[in-house]
Amino acid sequence: MRAPSHAPAVRYPYGRSRALGCFLAAVAACGLGCIVAWLLFGTANAAVAIKAAAGLALWFFCSAVAWHGWRSMPVGHLAWDGAQWLLEDPAPGRHRGVQGGPQAHLDLQAGILLSLQPEQGRTAWLWLERRADPLQWPALRRAIYSPARVQAPGMTETMSATPSRRDDGAPTQT
Repeated sequence: MRAPSHAPAVRYPYGRSRALGCFLAAVAACGLGCIVAWLLFGTANAAVAIKAAAGLALWFFCSAVAWHGWRSMPVGHLAWDGAQWLLEDPAPGRHRGVQGGPQAHLDLQAGILLSLQPEQGRTAWLWLERRADPLQWPALRRAIYSPARVQAPGMTETMSATPSRRDDGAPTQT
């Protein structure tokens, strides 16, 4: 039996997704089209016009919140050094350690939605896309889905493909 392969160190960029921005713009445009059609074709009386105006105000508010959320997406690098995940800010030397590993919530092969819990602060949600760094994409995916090497002080690696043995050399029962 072969030993499990462990992912190599990788550093991958994250930030505002152009595809997500286009998707949000398309949804907002469709919503606006519906509101405009409602205003043009369904405003025979004042009650409908007031509802359509309220719908337009709601559309504007939702579009502004979506735009703000897209513009304020975090920017930096997600790094795996072989033992620990780090969130690196664009400023040199600024990085935050991550508790545990990233949790993949949506994997579309060309993009992954991850959540990470930094050692300090709130949960970070990242949308990573293959087009950000196509050469590092396979290494990133291996790092996300491979178990981390865990070593306790004074012990050998805990992830091992060889069967464990008791002190007398006999195989252990699991």
